[in-house]
Amino acid sequence: MIERLRFFIAGFFVGLAELLPGISGSTVAIAFKVYEKFILFLSNLKISNFSFNFKKLNQVFFLDVIIPFFIAMAISVIFASKFILFLYSEYTNGFLIFLSFLMCSISFLIAFRLKNEFKFNMNWIIYFLAGAIFAAMLNTISLVSNNPSFIVFVLIGFIAFSFFLLPGISGSAILLSIGVYEIIIGSIANMQLEILMPFAIGCLISLFLMPKIINHLLSKYKLNIMIFFAALIFVSGVLIFPN
Repeated sequence: MIERLRFFIAGFFVGLAELLPGISGSTVAIAFKVYEKFILFLSNLKISNFSFNFKKLNQVFFLDVIIPFFIAMAISVIFASKFILFLYSEYTNGFLIFLSFLMCSISFLIAFRLKNEFKFNMNWIIYFLAGAIFAAMLNTISLVSNNPSFIVFVLIGFIAFSFFLLPGISGSAILLSIGVYEIIIGSIANMQLEILMPFAIGCLISLFLMPKIINHLLSKYKLNIMIFFAALIFVSGVLIFPN
C-alpha cells in the first residue's frame, strides 16, 4: 500500500514536471525512486510478454504500482495544463522570464553534475557549441505551420516522449525550443483531440522504440549527449527571454 501511494505521488509530480520546461520528469522519478521500475516496465513492453493472466502481467509490468503512477500523472497533466495555459496567456512576459530562468538554471545544474562525474576536456566545448548552434537554428525554424499535418504532431509526440526518457532533460523544454509548447499545452487543457491523437501516437511509437536505444546511447555517449542538450536548453532559455 505504501509503495502504491509513493508511485501515485511520484506520478503526480512527474506529470507536473513534464509541463514545466527545465524540470525533467525522469529526474523527479529518480528522486522518488521509481525511475528504475518505470524504465523496466517500458523495456518489458514486448508482444511476447502480454497474456490474459493478470498475475503474470503484474509480475512483468508491475501493474499494481504502474497503474496508480499513470493515473496520477494523467490527473496532474490535465488539471495543471489549464493553470499553465492561463499563466502563459495572461502573464506572457512574466511566465517567459520564469521559464527562461528555469531553463538556464537547469542547464547549469546538468553541467555541474557532469563536472563531478566526468573529467573536463575539449569535447565539452565542442558539444556545447554544437548544442548552442542547434538551438539557434531551431529558433529560426517554424515546425508548425498554419495547418500542421497529422504526421507533424506524430513527430512532435515522438520527440517529446523520447526526451521524457532522458534523465535531466525536459521534454517540455524541447517543445519550447521547437516552438510548439503553447500549442501542446493548449491542446491538453482544451482537449483538442485533433492534436492530442497524433501526439499520443507519436508518444506510443517512442514508448516502444526508444527505451533500449536511449539506454544504449547513454551507456556509450552519456557525456556528449548531456552536454549537447544542456547547451540546447540553455540557449533556448536565453532566446525565449522577452525583449
